[in-house]
Amino acid sequence: MRALLLTLCFLAASVARAAHPSVPLEVRAADGEGIPALVLEPEGAAANPPVAVLLHGLTRSKEDWLADAAPTYGGALTEHLLRSGYRVYLMDARRHGARLTPDAKPGALAKRAHAGDTAPYQAMIVDTVKDAQALLARVLATGKPPRVLVAGYSMGAQVALLLASREPRVTHLVTMVPPHVDPVLGDAAPVNRMSGIRQDWLLLTATRDTFSTAEQNQALFEAAPGKRKTRRAFDSGHALPREYLDEVRRWLAETK
Repeated sequence: MRALLLTLCFLAASVARAAHPSVPLEVRAADGEGIPALVLEPEGAAANPPVAVLLHGLTRSKEDWLADAAPTYGGALTEHLLRSGYRVYLMDARRHGARLTPDAKPGALAKRAHAGDTAPYQAMIVDTVKDAQALLARVLATGKPPRVLVAGYSMGAQVALLLASREPRVTHLVTMVPPHVDPVLGDAAPVNRMSGIRQDWLLLTATRDTFSTAEQNQALFEAAPGKRKTRRAFDSGHALPREYLDEVRRWLAETK
């Protein structure tokens, strides 16, 4: 019976995804490079819907937000946003997804950064933030939505924090297990930009995260001057349990 129920849930999710086809979006980066991006239209026919920009983790891709699978379970969040009336935008980070080449090894860049060779990793993150700004500029070029949500998982949370610190038109921010990044990495380190985080903010962390300690997570949270911020910690490693989505849904409903 349990297997049957799981199969039915999977089929329902597949049908839901089919009802919301993704459409390629042409976006040009500040340096002229094309940014692989997708847009998914919400249910309903609102003339000016809220928008959400979703950012993936290290070595992952924008397709994480189309599949209800570990570690992100992003398809479930995307479906919830679409059913809630959001227009959803997805993009690949530099050296990821459709931008991956044989010499583009983002995981290796992160390891090199930990060993002291920070420049390549720093450039990847900073350029991805600029790309997210270009995408957001495209999204907001035709008007001001009632809500602009940016959400990211792991490296995507890092990029989301850096984007929100630079873009006051972002109204809501959700960051899942952002890694701690040494302040020596300058504009690639969220700890150096927290004074600009004034949005409604949900920070989800893990008690056994190998990429950020409880003390580092708390310091990041306290450094943001905004008053409408919430932090929740899960008893897990860097890969959060699927139940983290319930917390995101609850917070989105409470901050309307």
